[in-house]
Amino acid sequence: MKIRKIAYGMLTLSLVLIVSGGFSQFLLGLRNDKRETLNRMFYVNDEFEIFSTNTSVFEEYRDKLYEDVLEGMVCDSIVSGDKDIKNKLSNYENLVDELEGNTLKLNKLCEDAYYPDSSTNKKCMNYKSIYEQVVNYFVTDINNYNNNIKKCNSLISDENSKIKNYKTKKKYIDYNNDGKYDGKEEE
Repeated sequence: MKIRKIAYGMLTLSLVLIVSGGFSQFLLGLRNDKRETLNRMFYVNDEFEIFSTNTSVFEEYRDKLYEDVLEGMVCDSIVSGDKDIKNKLSNYENLVDELEGNTLKLNKLCEDAYYPDSSTNKKCMNYKSIYEQVVNYFVTDINNYNNNIKKCNSLISDENSKIKNYKTKKKYIDYNNDGKYDGKEEE
């Protein structure tokens, strides 16, 4: 009988230790999840800040490009400044490429994640639309430029003097899958 009481006591103690150990592990897991979530939120906010800065640089460059090159283009300025214009367009495309890199990082941080901070969640919801606008503005600008080249080339009779289009592999995108092409201007 005494051995039985000792066995029950040991069994009870073992169960209490197992349950308390499991509960401790559960609490440690919650603490680690919370820490990891806070770290990810920090990275989302940090990466969005970089994304936002790069978007502002893109917008400023686009405004300057329109002011200097794209607005009111005439054939003479296209022909005489072809190399310089294409260099500026290449720099313009590089800004889009840089934003693409930021977008890929945000994709990883925001994919299937809901954060306890509404500001962070808004950033995760908005960056796709912003990126979509950037790419679609770029494609529209390049298409407009190439259409102007086409008009100029129709006036040039010497085949060797004709200007080549600016080539890009970028196309209009619906990055946030909302059925609309944000930033795509009617042509």
